[in-house]
Amino acid sequence: MKCVKGFTLIELMIALVVAGVILGLAVPSMRTMMANSSLRATTADLASALGAARMQALSMRADVTVSPAAGGWGNGWTIDYPASSSEQDKSYTPEDGVTVDREDDSAGLTFSAQGGIAGGSAEFSVCSADASPVKGYTLELSFLGKLTQKDKGDCP
Repeated sequence: MKCVKGFTLIELMIALVVAGVILGLAVPSMRTMMANSSLRATTADLASALGAARMQALSMRADVTVSPAAGGWGNGWTIDYPASSSEQDKSYTPEDGVTVDREDDSAGLTFSAQGGIAGGSAEFSVCSADASPVKGYTLELSFLGKLTQKDKGDCP
C-alpha cells in the first residue's frame, strides 16, 4: 500500500472556515484599535502644539498664537511665531477619521509673555469621526495656560 501525503478536501474546508471565523472576530477589534490610536495621536499633537506655543511665549517674552486652519480646528492648526523669532511657523493636521472642535471654531489662541491666554479659558473636543465605540477626549486650557486632558466619554 502506498503512503500518500497531503490534506484532504474536508481538512482544507475546515481550515478555511476556522480562518474565516478568526478574521471575522479580529477585524472589528483592529478597527477600534486603529481609531483609538488616531484619536490619541491627534490629542497628543494638539496638546503638544498648545504646550510648545506657551513655552515659546514664556521663553521669548512675546505673544505666540495658535490659529485654526481655514475651515476651523478640525482641518488643523498652526503655531504662529512672532516675526522677531527664529522659529518657523509649524502646522499640524488631525489624523484621518478624527474631529477637533472648539466652541469658537474660527478664533485662535494667543499666549502672552506670561504664559496665559487672552480671553479666558478654552476647551477642545477631540472625537472619532465615525460612529465607533471609541471614546473621545477633552482638552481644557485655563486662562493661566494650564492644559488638562480628560476622557470625554461618548462623542456626539
